[in-house]
Amino acid sequence: MSPVVYREDDSPAWGVTAIVLVVALFALMLGYFAWWRPSQIDAAPRSPDVINVQPATPSAPSSPTVVPVPVPGPSGPAGPSGAPGPAGPAGPAAPAAPATPATPSDSGTSSSGN
Repeated sequence: MSPVVYREDDSPAWGVTAIVLVVALFALMLGYFAWWRPSQIDAAPRSPDVINVQPATPSAPSSPTVVPVPVPGPSGPAGPSGAPGPAGPAGPAAPAAPATPATPSDSGTSSSGN
């Protein structure tokens, strides 16, 4: 077995290792996208799968189908009357008696412009 060598924290070995890993990752990505070039696969045009389901032809009914139409029935008996409610607030006071119109004075002038 080889001995394990511990380095001190201020050693530049960590920086060199990080740079080597970044360069290796860049080279792998460059090789993947430039050399292998993920191929563009053109899908063959497919004809749609159309399934036509033909229902079984029903035989003619022996008698026509009658659908009953509901109609309202007679109204039921009236229910019991309830207890009277509380008295409401008093309404506004009634207006005073209307004023009597004044009688026009006949001074001989007309306001019609004649």
